[in-house]
Amino acid sequence: MDFLSGEVTRNMAKTLKLGPTNCYFLKAESGYLLIDTSLPEYFEAFQKSLEGVNVNLSEIGYLLISHSHDDHAGFAAEIREKTGCRIIAHKNAVESLKQGTIINVGQFLNRQAHFMMSLYNWAKRRTFEYTPVILTEKDIVITEDNDEVLREIGVDGKIICTAGHTDDCISVILTNGDAFVSDACMSNLGFLHYRPIEVSNLKQVFESWQKIIDNGAKTIYPSHGKPFPVEKLIPFKEKYAPSP
Repeated sequence: MDFLSGEVTRNMAKTLKLGPTNCYFLKAESGYLLIDTSLPEYFEAFQKSLEGVNVNLSEIGYLLISHSHDDHAGFAAEIREKTGCRIIAHKNAVESLKQGTIINVGQFLNRQAHFMMSLYNWAKRRTFEYTPVILTEKDIVITEDNDEVLREIGVDGKIICTAGHTDDCISVILTNGDAFVSDACMSNLGFLHYRPIEVSNLKQVFESWQKIIDNGAKTIYPSHGKPFPVEKLIPFKEKYAPSP
């Protein structure tokens, strides 16, 4: 079954795989910071599978939405309703979250990506919609790279803006080098060579890869696929990055 699988990473982050998406729990000063949800239909599976990673729903104090696509924000509203958690998101995600749908649509990386994703969306009867998430004053809106927000909640790391897949994508880099990069990189489809299956700005994809490297990433934890060492990005950046 593809809807629940739990494991603990070497830095004691907890991973929960729900359908296509890896959701990550990072221990905060009080409870947990959850990075992303999955598609809307996985909320029930999410609740049932929390016991497998030893997390209570009430312990989720913060939810970081890496970007506003439905496979990352799909049941964010339901989690907030159940927990009262604070949401962390990029300013460019605010309107999409409010509408509960994807408004910053990019282009497929290539024809193969187009075929694979179209087939998946058809099989899943994907609507790209989810319960709207309206941010409030207590939520945290990111406008630029931020060294303070995570430390204030007891997570030893920083948030960096990693546009390219979308213009609202943010990543978490811990001081130990663990990098939770959302869809800035993917490892689930070999032909992608770690590139996103869909991009809004290809040049920014590789600029974001460089930012991830420059901010001390050692191990990449993508939203789609298995972790891999950051060194694997370098040859593909050199191969595919557009010339200046």
